[in-house]
Amino acid sequence: MRSPYRLAPLVIALLIVAVALWQATRPASHATKTDISAAEALKGQCLARSGGTAKAPRYLPVPVTCSSSAASVKVVAVLVPGSGRSVPCPAGSLVVQVLEPNVVGEPSECVLALRT
Repeated sequence: MRSPYRLAPLVIALLIVAVALWQATRPASHATKTDISAAEALKGQCLARSGGTAKAPRYLPVPVTCSSSAASVKVVAVLVPGSGRSVPCPAGSLVVQVLEPNVVGEPSECVLALRT
């Protein structure tokens, strides 16, 4: 009971509570009007793949020419959360977030594969 390490569990618990409070009080990131217009500008553009997995691919936010060998998908629609003007994605398309994934209100892009 005289060990200086007897307080270690208490210090660890206090650190966990402090980090949890800090995370709970931070404001969430929200998409700005610039983010939304940048996503809408991608409609009709082709994008190159930059990694990810087969189920969750990632694409570069910089458009490439659709005739280039790097182009793998074409953005056919943009879904803006909370907007009444969004249309559903066409059949066979994949929904991805190109610009800022995991940001509240960030638009999602409906993409169609150019090559299989």
